[in-house]
Amino acid sequence: MEQTAITLLNNVDLNVDDYTIRVRVVRLWTRPAFNNPRKIYCYDMIFMDQEVQIYISSWINSLILHNTLLSPVLLQGTKMQAFVLQRNATVYEHLLKENQCLTIRNPSMGENRQKVKYVHSTLKINLNENTVVEAYTGHVGSEWGFDFTPFDSIREDPDEDFKSFKSPIDVIGFVVRSIPAEVKTDSNNGKEENKVTFILEDLQHHQIFVTLWDGYAEQIRAFETNHPAEKNIVVVIQFGKYRFWGGHVNVSNMYTVTRVFINSDIPEIVDFKKSFVAQISASTSSGYSGLTSSLIKSPVDEYLKDFAFSTIGALSGISEKKAVIILGTIKSFASESTRFYNACKSCTKKVFTTTICKDKEDGSEGFDEVTVLECQTDRCNQKTVISVPRIKVPIRVQDCTGIVTLTLFEREVVKLLGVSANHLLENNIELASEGKFPKEFDSLLNRKFAFKIAIGSYNLRNKADGYSVSKLTENPEIMAELDHHFNAIQPVDEEQLNVDSADSNPTVKVPVKDSVSRTGEEETPISKLNGSMFTTPSVPVKSSSVSMMEKELKRNLDAVYEADFCSSQSSTKPRQSDSGMEEDANETEKLLKPKIDK
Repeated sequence: MEQTAITLLNNVDLNVDDYTIRVRVVRLWTRPAFNNPRKIYCYDMIFMDQEVQIYISSWINSLILHNTLLSPVLLQGTKMQAFVLQRNATVYEHLLKENQCLTIRNPSMGENRQKVKYVHSTLKINLNENTVVEAYTGHVGSEWGFDFTPFDSIREDPDEDFKSFKSPIDVIGFVVRSIPAEVKTDSNNGKEENKVTFILEDLQHHQIFVTLWDGYAEQIRAFETNHPAEKNIVVVIQFGKYRFWGGHVNVSNMYTVTRVFINSDIPEIVDFKKSFVAQISASTSSGYSGLTSSLIKSPVDEYLKDFAFSTIGALSGISEKKAVIILGTIKSFASESTRFYNACKSCTKKVFTTTICKDKEDGSEGFDEVTVLECQTDRCNQKTVISVPRIKVPIRVQDCTGIVTLTLFEREVVKLLGVSANHLLENNIELASEGKFPKEFDSLLNRKFAFKIAIGSYNLRNKADGYSVSKLTENPEIMAELDHHFNAIQPVDEEQLNVDSADSNPTVKVPVKDSVSRTGEEETPISKLNGSMFTTPSVPVKSSSVSMMEKELKRNLDAVYEADFCSSQSSTKPRQSDSGMEEDANETEKLLKPKIDK
């Protein structure tokens, strides 16, 4: 029987319709019907054909004999995306499964116009009603179809948008460090999104960042839960996407096609782990944390346990660099500030213009003065850089103790407004140059958030009001908990409500809690007052001590009023001197001294 001629995917002639290919199904997923999500509309697949062994010449003992030898080299099989409508696959539907090898006659080749590419090929295979599909019992290509990219070969293209992901990419590496996992509660669809981020290192000790979302993040956490003490962890990301961010390669998963392997018993991972572990010493390996630091933190823990809480009025009293949480409402925009700035494409920090002298292009004597962009961060070290416009929104945030200027940057603005950065940049840079805020920003006004801000050396050195927002949330549980911090600093009513006029000796009710908030272990003057003075005695008191208690009670209530008045000042205004308050307190004490009947 004559053997069917097999055409390799790279050799397909678009002018020929009658040909046969032999492939392995490397990846398979389905798309649901438009009117019935439970019904399959079509199968999407990634095919891989046979690996090709070629021979290249290699010179051995070239100084003596110049013998020419041929050395075998195995080339990776070609991958190509394919699809078939469910109605056209009823005869061979049972064969459509991952790792299945197939012989396919008369497929049709179309253009692959998908914006997100799962393979590098520009063609796409269509298994139509004239296509014949049969199982092949032999071996085609490698079992998993990996095509690993060395980390140092991933180059940033300065002509491309660095914020856009490119695909596909396969990477393998040793987990050397993990960043604490997060739960993103402010997504556009209102659902919680989980993510984990860790650093992979290859055999040449180059490193990349990997961020996995939702189901892929759950896969990482499940492994961590089942192997809590495991430090030697190798991860493979297949059919991922990547981009450059802050000068580093960042790999992430695609929606459904990406495949993640963690310490799996497959040759590629076993061999990589053996080689990597053999390279590292005991001292080096002790610095690798693996996945142990990625235990997920709830949003409540992140905002309420990891950082200290501060009122806006107390910010000016902080004397050390630290991150704090404040709770406030966006009341307006700081009109004197800009809305956009030119950022270094490498590190995202603000760039500055400078003038340099350059040889004349025509080769004549002398120099031309040229204005260039320069980044002054330690990392870029005053290099001439390429810049991109970035969003910056200065806001005025208020609570019951004062008002402060904060700055929202692009990442948080895009999340809050639910629009792309490109949309804001393209439509509003000209408007911002006129001193006006884009209309999209109006939706931020009068919204209350918990803000995570950093008190930096600039604030401390210059006593400056103005802080950058690193994160913010509207999580109801967090907001409710932080609201409790303000219960103690609300103004105390001077008169009781619903007091019976016939009662000649009304009972004075005094708050039990402190009348001001605290941050960490810092105490205010009111915190140091004797707690017993704020508690109504539960046992009868002698008449001789009544006047003393009334005197102490009234004096301390005056102190509460004064402290409340001070706490409601703006963080940018100077505090009142204590001397004036002491004189008023002494005068008040004299006026409030009760008369004792003999």
